[in-house]
Amino acid sequence: MRAHTKTIATIACIGIAALLAAATSPTAAQELQVQSVVAIDGKAACVQMKTGGATSPCEGFMPPPKVAVGETFSADGKTRQIGIIRAAQVEKDDMAQGIKKEDWICVAAETSEDIPVDKSRDRTWLAILKCKPDLPGNAPLPPPE
Repeated sequence: MRAHTKTIATIACIGIAALLAAATSPTAAQELQVQSVVAIDGKAACVQMKTGGATSPCEGFMPPPKVAVGETFSADGKTRQIGIIRAAQVEKDDMAQGIKKEDWICVAAETSEDIPVDKSRDRTWLAILKCKPDLPGNAPLPPPE
């Protein structure tokens, strides 16, 4: 997994936060809590939000080797352990972000309180705008004995 190496413009961070909030709302086509996800394009962005809603890219972001519960990433001089991953299926196209209807957007964070649903507190999370959730039942069957 590689970090989103280009600096994300603040406007893009705001767009990501808004998109994730919409995708993880009750009106999302489908939302799941999963144990791991695959970044389709190999990119994960670390985003932080300060109380009041100002978002920006994390400083010194070092991505996890894979996006899975229990894996760690570093941001802003702190090591964080992923404790929750949510995957949401998009209901409509968002061409500004390159997202199409039925694509999956994933967010990973230390706790559910770190997922961007409102502007009430400081938060840090990983945004994977093009992801594939590792859904139960998708694993190959074991070989017959």
